[in-house]
Amino acid sequence: MNSFNSYDIPNLGAVTTVHILKSGELVFSLDEYQKVEDRFAWVNRRDIVTKILRLRPLTDLTKKSIIAIYEDGNSIREFVNVDPDFRPLPFC
Repeated sequence: MNSFNSYDIPNLGAVTTVHILKSGELVFSLDEYQKVEDRFAWVNRRDIVTKILRLRPLTDLTKKSIIAIYEDGNSIREFVNVDPDFRPLPFC
């Protein structure tokens, strides 16, 4: 006998990353990031992926979460469940 299991896949919210340069410029696109990628060599990509996976189930479908990576001070901040038009401050 052949049994078929179905699983409900949870709705997961949107999580984005933004790189913030010392000048205060926000870098969202991959093309722009590739121009300044060397400035963020200190960032552990594995940790960023882990943060994204942790934040997705915590984020409402009508909101978003942002991982802000600051060049100045080499720091990372998380903004959970913010409005879709939210922009992090250019300084931490």
